[in-house]
Amino acid sequence: MFSQKNNLSQTENNSFILYSFILQKFTTQLMKDGKKSKAEKILKNVLVKISLKGYSPVQVITLAINNVKPLVEVRNVRLRGKSFQVPFPIRISRQIVSAFKIIIKCVKNKNNFENSLVEELIDSSLYKSSSVKATISMHKLAAQNRLFSNYRWF
Repeated sequence: MFSQKNNLSQTENNSFILYSFILQKFTTQLMKDGKKSKAEKILKNVLVKISLKGYSPVQVITLAINNVKPLVEVRNVRLRGKSFQVPFPIRISRQIVSAFKIIIKCVKNKNNFENSLVEELIDSSLYKSSSVKATISMHKLAAQNRLFSNYRWF
Protein backbone atom coordinates (compact mmCIF):
# COMPACT_ATOMS: atom_id res chain seq x y z
CA MET A 1 0.00 0.00 0.00
CA PHE A 2 2.81 2.40 0.83
CA SER A 3 4.46 1.82 -2.54
CA GLN A 4 1.18 2.59 -4.31
CA LYS A 5 0.97 5.95 -2.54
CA ASN A 6 4.56 6.66 -3.50
CA ASN A 7 3.85 5.84 -7.14
CA LEU A 8 0.71 7.98 -7.09
CA SER A 9 2.56 10.98 -5.72
CA GLN A 10 5.23 10.62 -8.41
CA THR A 11 2.65 10.48 -11.17
CA GLU A 12 0.81 13.44 -9.64
CA ASN A 13 4.05 15.43 -9.64
CA ASN A 14 4.73 14.50 -13.25
CA SER A 15 1.22 15.42 -14.30
CA PHE A 16 1.45 18.68 -12.36
CA ILE A 17 4.63 19.60 -14.20
CA LEU A 18 3.18 18.56 -17.53
CA TYR A 19 -0.12 20.33 -17.09
CA SER A 20 1.06 23.65 -15.80
CA PHE A 21 -0.39 26.77 -17.38
CA ILE A 22 2.45 27.37 -19.81
CA LEU A 23 2.63 23.79 -21.04
CA GLN A 24 -1.14 23.69 -21.50
CA LYS A 25 -0.94 26.79 -23.66
CA PHE A 26 1.92 25.24 -25.61
CA THR A 27 -0.01 22.03 -26.29
CA THR A 28 -3.04 23.97 -27.50
CA GLN A 29 -0.83 25.95 -29.88
CA LEU A 30 0.82 22.76 -31.16
CA MET A 31 -2.52 21.03 -31.64
CA LYS A 32 -3.94 20.55 -35.14
CA ASP A 33 -7.47 19.36 -35.91
CA GLY A 34 -8.20 18.66 -32.22
CA LYS A 35 -5.52 15.98 -31.83
CA LYS A 36 -4.36 16.88 -28.35
CA SER A 37 -2.70 13.54 -27.58
CA LYS A 38 -0.44 13.94 -30.59
CA ALA A 39 0.51 17.45 -29.48
CA GLU A 40 1.27 16.16 -25.97
CA LYS A 41 3.54 13.46 -27.41
CA ILE A 42 5.41 16.07 -29.44
CA LEU A 43 5.81 18.24 -26.35
CA LYS A 44 7.07 15.31 -24.25
CA ASN A 45 9.60 14.42 -26.95
CA VAL A 46 10.74 18.05 -27.12
CA LEU A 47 11.20 18.19 -23.34
CA VAL A 48 13.20 14.95 -23.39
CA LYS A 49 15.40 16.15 -26.25
CA ILE A 50 16.10 19.42 -24.45
CA SER A 51 17.15 17.52 -21.33
CA LEU A 52 19.35 15.19 -23.43
CA LYS A 53 21.19 18.25 -24.79
CA GLY A 54 22.15 19.14 -21.21
CA TYR A 55 19.67 21.94 -20.53
CA SER A 56 16.85 22.14 -18.01
CA PRO A 57 13.58 22.01 -20.00
CA VAL A 58 11.65 24.22 -17.57
CA GLN A 59 14.32 26.91 -17.59
CA VAL A 60 14.72 26.77 -21.37
CA ILE A 61 10.99 27.17 -22.01
CA THR A 62 10.54 29.98 -19.48
CA LEU A 63 13.58 31.87 -20.78
CA ALA A 64 12.45 31.35 -24.37
CA ILE A 65 9.00 32.72 -23.57
CA ASN A 66 10.41 35.71 -21.70
CA ASN A 67 12.76 36.53 -24.58
CA VAL A 68 10.16 36.10 -27.32
CA LYS A 69 6.96 37.48 -25.81
CA PRO A 70 5.95 40.84 -27.30
CA LEU A 71 4.93 43.62 -24.93
CA VAL A 72 2.93 45.56 -27.53
CA GLU A 73 1.17 44.70 -30.75
CA VAL A 74 0.16 46.84 -33.69
CA ARG A 75 -3.50 46.88 -34.74
CA ASN A 76 -5.14 48.65 -37.65
CA VAL A 77 -7.57 51.35 -36.58
CA ARG A 78 -9.76 53.10 -39.14
CA LEU A 79 -10.52 56.70 -38.39
CA ARG A 80 -12.07 59.26 -40.75
CA GLY A 81 -11.46 57.10 -43.80
CA LYS A 82 -7.77 56.56 -42.99
CA SER A 83 -6.17 53.45 -41.56
CA PHE A 84 -3.57 53.83 -38.81
CA GLN A 85 -1.34 51.23 -37.23
CA VAL A 86 -1.78 51.82 -33.51
CA PRO A 87 0.37 50.15 -30.83
CA PHE A 88 -1.61 48.43 -28.07
CA PRO A 89 -0.26 46.90 -24.83
CA ILE A 90 -0.93 43.17 -24.42
CA ARG A 91 -2.07 41.21 -21.34
CA ILE A 92 0.38 38.63 -19.97
CA SER A 93 -1.65 35.57 -21.03
CA ARG A 94 -1.85 36.88 -24.58
CA GLN A 95 1.89 37.63 -24.51
CA ILE A 96 2.60 33.98 -23.71
CA VAL A 97 0.26 32.70 -26.42
CA SER A 98 1.69 35.04 -29.04
CA ALA A 99 5.23 34.02 -28.01
CA PHE A 100 4.34 30.39 -28.72
CA LYS A 101 2.72 31.37 -32.02
CA ILE A 102 5.87 33.22 -33.08
CA ILE A 103 8.11 30.28 -32.13
CA ILE A 104 5.92 27.75 -33.94
CA LYS A 105 5.67 29.98 -37.02
CA CYS A 106 9.46 30.20 -37.20
CA VAL A 107 9.74 26.41 -36.91
CA LYS A 108 6.96 25.40 -39.35
CA ASN A 109 9.02 25.73 -42.54
CA LYS A 110 11.76 23.34 -41.44
CA ASN A 111 11.85 19.60 -42.15
CA ASN A 112 12.03 17.83 -38.78
CA PHE A 113 9.56 19.68 -36.56
CA GLU A 114 10.61 18.31 -33.16
CA ASN A 115 14.35 18.82 -33.64
CA SER A 116 13.92 22.29 -35.09
CA LEU A 117 11.56 23.19 -32.23
CA VAL A 118 14.18 22.06 -29.72
CA GLU A 119 16.84 24.16 -31.44
CA GLU A 120 14.54 27.18 -31.67
CA LEU A 121 13.65 26.99 -27.97
CA ILE A 122 17.30 26.67 -26.93
CA ASP A 123 18.40 29.48 -29.25
CA SER A 124 15.60 31.77 -28.13
CA SER A 125 16.48 31.10 -24.49
CA LEU A 126 20.01 32.21 -25.38
CA TYR A 127 18.52 35.28 -27.16
CA LYS A 128 19.79 34.47 -30.66
CA SER A 129 16.97 32.97 -32.72
CA SER A 130 14.74 34.11 -35.56
CA SER A 131 11.73 34.30 -33.24
CA VAL A 132 13.53 36.85 -31.06
CA LYS A 133 14.29 38.87 -34.19
CA ALA A 134 10.59 38.77 -35.15
CA THR A 135 9.62 40.12 -31.74
CA ILE A 136 12.23 42.88 -31.95
CA SER A 137 10.92 43.88 -35.37
CA MET A 138 7.37 44.02 -33.94
CA HIS A 139 8.58 46.31 -31.16
CA LYS A 140 10.35 48.52 -33.70
CA LEU A 141 7.15 48.82 -35.73
CA ALA A 142 5.25 49.81 -32.57
CA ALA A 143 7.92 52.39 -31.72
CA GLN A 144 7.70 53.87 -35.22
CA ASN A 145 3.92 54.21 -34.90
CA ARG A 146 3.84 55.53 -31.33
CA LEU A 147 2.70 58.86 -32.76
CA PHE A 148 -0.73 57.29 -33.37
CA SER A 149 -1.07 55.89 -29.84
CA ASN A 150 -3.63 58.60 -29.02
CA TYR A 151 -6.07 56.84 -31.42
CA ARG A 152 -6.21 53.88 -29.08
CA TRP A 153 -9.24 53.40 -26.86
CA PHE A 154 -10.20 50.60 -24.57
